[in-house]
Amino acid sequence: MKLSKTTPIIRRKPNIKVLLEELKFLKSFRDVGYLTRKMAYLLPRLTGKVVWTEVPPAIMIEPTLACNVNCITCGRSKCTRPVGSMDFSLFQKIIDDAARVGVQRVLLFVFGEPLLHPQIIEMIAYIKAKGLAFHLTTNGQLLDKNMGEAILRAGVTSADYVTISILGFSAEVHERVMVGISHDRVQENVLQFLESRKRLGVNGPVIETVFYSIPENEHELAPFLEYWSRVADHAVNGGTALEALVDLKQSKKCQTRTCITLWERMVVLWNGDVTMCGMDLNGEWLVGNLRDQSIREVWQSDQLVRIRKLHKEGRFDQISLCRYCDG
Repeated sequence: MKLSKTTPIIRRKPNIKVLLEELKFLKSFRDVGYLTRKMAYLLPRLTGKVVWTEVPPAIMIEPTLACNVNCITCGRSKCTRPVGSMDFSLFQKIIDDAARVGVQRVLLFVFGEPLLHPQIIEMIAYIKAKGLAFHLTTNGQLLDKNMGEAILRAGVTSADYVTISILGFSAEVHERVMVGISHDRVQENVLQFLESRKRLGVNGPVIETVFYSIPENEHELAPFLEYWSRVADHAVNGGTALEALVDLKQSKKCQTRTCITLWERMVVLWNGDVTMCGMDLNGEWLVGNLRDQSIREVWQSDQLVRIRKLHKEGRFDQISLCRYCDG
């Protein structure tokens, strides 16, 4: 991908630990190539900087808006968009375009639980058939042995990620924060997924757990990281949970740093709408639709270019959606 001469500075500390944890997946020359393909995704975390590219390094796709749990960290209960799932034909069109123009990764999550999509395995297999990497985020409830093995047999490599959101170390807290979840089932599913990967001899995907803090669970962050860092490939501190922007508008906190998402990924809702932000629950900040437009066309649109310019210059107050978000 062609890089611009402008390098916006993202005011975040470099995270060398991320790279060190990735090195354990280097088991062949092919894995070196996979690590190279992850650089557009990893470099912002390693260096604290991003560069603008002519197409997004990653496409963030919402397979479905449906969900099987009701997390108190999520604003889905206030969502005004209709609940639906992406047509597989639209998904294929987007992936074909992504592969053609040089997108590196497909992130399979926005709002909703991606494993509820009836063709999620076909989606993963199609991504891999086109030579792209994927990153699936799930609450883990549906990641049973059959689902896990289906994912592992879909052509996965060390370039891929599966992240399980577990918002509590104990069953009591986990199930209170993620209403409708079964702590024991999720833990069993993650352990089984790790065991199946070993048994099948697949070097990938990277399996990580992530914890987002709110007052109800923040006291369990330390034991969560201590336990899961010994079990999964990564145990991630996701920071303070940000609710959907319907709630952020009421916040008193002001934006203080450039948003990495504007340079790192394009966010596509289940109906093909492209929004400037993955926190735009109701699709109020649309910049295009991939049913009718190409990835390159939307990514280089005057609207997105203007928004990136405002972020680079620190003029967050001129974008009402960004004004009170410091994610």
